[in-house]
Amino acid sequence: MCGIAGIISRDKKDVFNDLADMLSVLSHRGPEGFGISTEAGTKRHKTLSELNQDKIPGNTAIGHCLLSITGKGTQPFASQSKKFSLAHNGEIYNYRELSSKKVQSDSEAIVHFLEQHTSIEKGISDFMEIAIGKYAIAIQSGNTLYAFRDVLGIKPIWFGSNNGYLAFASEPGALKKINMQFPQPLLPGHLLKITEKGIETKKIYDLKDFRKTVPKDFSEQRLEQAFRQSIEFRTDGLKKAGIFFSGGVDSTLIAMAVAEQVKNTVCFTAGMEGSEDIKFSEKIGQEAGLSLIVRVTEKDEIPAYALKTMKSLNYFDTMQLGIGIPEYVAAEEAAKQNFKVVFSGQGSDEIFAGYSNYKNMLLKQTHKDVEESIWTSLDNMWNRNLMRDDAVTAAHSLEMRLPFLDLNFLREAMAIPASMKILSKDDQLRKHPIRNLAKKFNVPESAIQRPKKAMQYGSGIAKEVEKLF
Repeated sequence: MCGIAGIISRDKKDVFNDLADMLSVLSHRGPEGFGISTEAGTKRHKTLSELNQDKIPGNTAIGHCLLSITGKGTQPFASQSKKFSLAHNGEIYNYRELSSKKVQSDSEAIVHFLEQHTSIEKGISDFMEIAIGKYAIAIQSGNTLYAFRDVLGIKPIWFGSNNGYLAFASEPGALKKINMQFPQPLLPGHLLKITEKGIETKKIYDLKDFRKTVPKDFSEQRLEQAFRQSIEFRTDGLKKAGIFFSGGVDSTLIAMAVAEQVKNTVCFTAGMEGSEDIKFSEKIGQEAGLSLIVRVTEKDEIPAYALKTMKSLNYFDTMQLGIGIPEYVAAEEAAKQNFKVVFSGQGSDEIFAGYSNYKNMLLKQTHKDVEESIWTSLDNMWNRNLMRDDAVTAAHSLEMRLPFLDLNFLREAMAIPASMKILSKDDQLRKHPIRNLAKKFNVPESAIQRPKKAMQYGSGIAKEVEKLF
């Protein structure tokens, strides 16, 4: 989890102070290092105050704030040719495949990869087709800014303009800091290009393109291999890992798979006293031998947590609050326990037809309709679930990792017919491929057979949110 930002002055004024103000808003995303690149050069420091005392001129700039997980390296990084600087928020898990040179980090590998291309835009296009991971990347090349994000939209980019500036940032609050009142989100798989003349966006590689890469046949063995690789990618170099845990099949599978790789793995559950999620988490945690920390949320705490969660989300929505508050509380506890990385089962219900609306669809429609609905859900995850999860974890300087949204795993999962994910309109369990996969990781049968329960209801918090508002 890091923060990125970029800005261009319409009237060629120095932008350093404005960009530093934007980074101050993003500092919770990465409090361990700050950097700014302009056409005049790059400055990097451990604190924002130190950076503010080492200003450089320039009317075009990008900035970065760092949360270091397994390595060090304050950004932005300059290319060897000095033609561009790059700042990266996210993780590229196959980064060693991107560069023939020995690199210390995925961000360095991205720089080397783009340098091998005759144009930045061609390099970005090739990168997005082969990169496995989640990312939002900013580039400053002379008086031009570029920004692009991953095909699923796991990492955010917002952009906007006013009479004085054109800019982008990881969160809309950073743009509001420089009086851009109506920021827009960049669509997943899209490229943002900003010059003094204005803003352009265009599609580079979206989910329709990705869909063409899904195998024609399906294989449970390939699904298992892809899942194991997804976990290995995301646990590489970790000393400790947190799990957002509900006691359901998704979070239990991830917890047990991560615990195989990371000795210090701890599960975090939040909810009202006596809620279903807390009961199941304690039961499954004990059966599976998992380390568990439970945060009971009291009724009188809900108003304060609702305000904190709304501040993180930058919008009001009672349903999203019902989900966001238990996530916020669990993230708060994980941060208190000095965790930097948390894992989530986000994406499983979309991919494997876990929601009850898929069951209702089969009352009048076919499995082919369910298949198309699954793709639509995946295409829309970014503007609700993924945006919410990023905001809530970023508020606590946490990096969230999503094994089910690994692109290799997603390819194998989407090769499985919808008729194998949800058997009929009477299928109460659904998600059968993931339940079968869970058996191979010794997930307790009580978790495997537990029906889907939405977090807002399982935690008991949705009812209190509804009463409050």
